Amino acid sequence: MRKIVLLAALFLLAWGSVACQPQGLATELKIKEFSDLAGIGVRVGIVDPDLGPAGRYARQVLAKMRPAEAATVVAIEKNIVTHESHVRALLDKVLRHEIDAGFVYRSDTLKVKDKITVLEIPAPFAVAPEYVLARMQGAKAPVAALDFINWLLAPERSETWREYGFRPLLLPSLRTVTSVATAMAGHQVSAKASLTVFAAAVFYDVLPQLAKAYREENGIVVELEFAGSGKLYQKLVQGAVGDCGADIFLSAASSYVAELERRDLADSARTFMGNDLVIAVFKTAAD
Repeated sequence: MRKIVLLAALFLLAWGSVACQPQGLATELKIKEFSDLAGIGVRVGIVDPDLGPAGRYARQVLAKMRPAEAATVVAIEKNIVTHESHVRALLDKVLRHEIDAGFVYRSDTLKVKDKITVLEIPAPFAVAPEYVLARMQGAKAPVAALDFINWLLAPERSETWREYGFRPLLLPSLRTVTSVATAMAGHQVSAKASLTVFAAAVFYDVLPQLAKAYREENGIVVELEFAGSGKLYQKLVQGAVGDCGADIFLSAASSYVAELERRDLADSARTFMGNDLVIAVFKTAAD
């Protein structure tokens, strides 16, 4: 009888130690290519499509796959266990191994590339995120806002953008730059002027560097507020402009800027930067 009780106790102890292991660590999942996201037990994360463009881009990838890889798409969708408010929150879950993989921007992976594995999305299903900026109507320093926009888009800044994983798009033509300069003729940008920029979280690393360089060059302070594009858009339509909010909006989704223009809340909109959607995978000891 004592042997039976002892064996039962040992069994319960062994079972409990396995059950208490963090989910995903009991077995080492092998995620070596994109199709492995459909594997049994793989925990996948995306950004909530209603809160951040990265989630909509992830859904576009799956939509492009569906005609040819319907079974794989169904399996990946079943493996999606979290919808985060923005890419940084999603990447943090990968780093903590609360999930095994997440759809993120390439630019967000650079600082943690030694802690994750980056998988490319197959070319037929890949998407090319593009970002848009605009000056807000009612900006407290409208001339300075245009000046900063053109400064950001100048060829001299291209290398900085690339260092942070972005792809500068076609820069404004000479005619566009000239027309802006003409519009600014007779105006001087006050050295005491300050700007407030609402920026999508994807710009969290690169924009402080650029804002610092702009201040050193022009004496204008650029204050930055980062959040998901959807959250910032909601603040803007509720009146967070100029002295009460932003002078410039850098959005990860063109639709938000287009709607602001439709409402006569923004102008001088430009598609200015590209990125890549990739898969960030938790790096195991075996990797």
